[in-house]
Amino acid sequence: MILVTGAAGELGRPVVERLAEKGDDMLGTDRVPHDESPSTFIQADLCDRQKVTELVAGADGVIHMGAIPGPGHEEYETFSNNVQSTFNVIRAAAEQGVRRIVFSSSAFAMGWARDPDAFVPRYLPLDEQHPMMPFEPYGLSKQVGECIGEMVARSTKTSVASLRFTNVVSPQRQAAFPLPPPTPDNPTTLVMWAYADPRDVARAHVLALEADLVGHEAFLLAQPNTRFRQPTVDLIQRNFGDHVEIRGPLTGNASVISTDKARRMLGFVPQHQWR
Repeated sequence: MILVTGAAGELGRPVVERLAEKGDDMLGTDRVPHDESPSTFIQADLCDRQKVTELVAGADGVIHMGAIPGPGHEEYETFSNNVQSTFNVIRAAAEQGVRRIVFSSSAFAMGWARDPDAFVPRYLPLDEQHPMMPFEPYGLSKQVGECIGEMVARSTKTSVASLRFTNVVSPQRQAAFPLPPPTPDNPTTLVMWAYADPRDVARAHVLALEADLVGHEAFLLAQPNTRFRQPTVDLIQRNFGDHVEIRGPLTGNASVISTDKARRMLGFVPQHQWR
């Protein structure tokens, strides 16, 4: 049985659907009701440790997406809820012998912020070796979640995959996201340069659950291009000047996120693009 937390969310639903298509036995959970789930569903608060222990019982794998999503919510509640629920789920799963856990992290843990001037990357495209420098409690909660995964993976035989993605925009919402190219006079935070399609992100969660990983591994996820038609190198130079090192090829409007590790270790290749 696969336990899917956050099963009623924007990402949880396509993950559950993909597992259902594969014929996997699932238990979905969320703190909000979900009447149309194709799997068995239990409404629960993941900050309730005893309830989490009951949910995890009998699971062969866990996909943990349950969280307050994004930095736009009350900061203290976001941090405490996300950290406590993640600790409860990952720790309980490992204690009950679950060997594979997938954690929905976030590119906000890398340091991206809503303020375009707040985060200047050390180099681009970003990869998993770039320092994590969160600027707000949501990103910090995801960094701490990854630390929890690392701790559990070190101390048990459980593997944990943390998936860092950003700006998940469904095809139905794409038209609502028109965005002019960023300039110093009209800046756009780097987090908005990249985007991820929920169908690809859902597939990546399933691939990570099926992968033969050892310990904790983090993976960046994004579509292969930016949201803009302008060459990415030109945008970097226009917005960051010589303050950001450009590593590797950035041909055309290539993404500022490298997904090489996800392709190499998970077989993840994005299948959907806006253009």
